[in-house]
Amino acid sequence: MNQPVSPTGPRPVPEDVRTACQLWWAALAVGVVQVVATIFAQFGDRKQLAADFYDQVKADQPTATMAQVELAVGLMLVVMAVLWLLLLGGAAAVVYQLGRGKSWARMLLTVLAAFLIVGAVGALFRPGSMSGPVALVAGGASIVQAVLVGGAVFLCYRKESDAHFRPGPR
Repeated sequence: MNQPVSPTGPRPVPEDVRTACQLWWAALAVGVVQVVATIFAQFGDRKQLAADFYDQVKADQPTATMAQVELAVGLMLVVMAVLWLLLLGGAAAVVYQLGRGKSWARMLLTVLAAFLIVGAVGALFRPGSMSGPVALVAGGASIVQAVLVGGAVFLCYRKESDAHFRPGPR
């Protein structure tokens, strides 16, 4: 079914919405950096992770070996990386819809931004669960990402942007 077109043509996308989308694209790119840095940091600590995990597994599975637990930890890190990258891909699809003026995309990205900002605040104040320069990159990426998405959300709720997300001819 065709939607009616206004006599003046489709509504242009406000500059603030375009800028918000660019900020979201930048935040997603920073998210990829953060995921890669986190996986590398965890991979560097995989022996310690496996040792901690081994104690828990040994209680339930007395026949488990350290080699099996190390393999399981390695596989968990790979699965974690794939899931994070899939999540970032889904977020990219939502950002695309944001640029098309979908109000549900704005709402969903606002909720995601809240989680990212809370996570960045946690990165500022939590004692280091990871160490080294890779952990600094991951923590710094989290903070930069929070600033980017905070700005994007602000721009999406300005007067001109808000009107763009309301129903009407496009």
